[in-house]
Amino acid sequence: MKACLMKADSMIAPLRRIADKFASPLLDLAIRLYMAEIFFQSGWKKFKNYLNDDWGSTVFLFQEVHPLPGIPANLAAVMGTAGELILPVLLAVGLFARFGAVGLLVMTCAIQFLVPADYGIANPIHYMWLLLLAVPLVKGPGPLSLDYVILKSLKTG
Repeated sequence: MKACLMKADSMIAPLRRIADKFASPLLDLAIRLYMAEIFFQSGWKKFKNYLNDDWGSTVFLFQEVHPLPGIPANLAAVMGTAGELILPVLLAVGLFARFGAVGLLVMTCAIQFLVPADYGIANPIHYMWLLLLAVPLVKGPGPLSLDYVILKSLKTG
């Protein structure tokens, strides 16, 4: 039985190496890009409101649609918009990616758990977002990231 398991293991070893070398880094990148796009699009819409002299509609969101307890709507609007524009870029390019992931995790938790339930923006998909954002937080951004390139150059140089 042991010999049979060893044979099976040696047969799948090349597949495991391919997965480790190529598939895992691509999966890490795909997760980062997927999550970054969701938040960046939201932030971009809010920023376009600002550019179109309609910042009041963004403030209204934080005042009436999804207020954050204890944070004035004007401040929440600026912080939310900035976070949705900056943190996804960090996550996408993998620069301070864990910081970006934590920030987006906090924002997701605020959306899901701090906003009163009767506002109706709690959504089961946020749990998937939390899980996906946990990947770069726990594992790091992977080799297809600026963090990896910078760290590697610091170690060799």
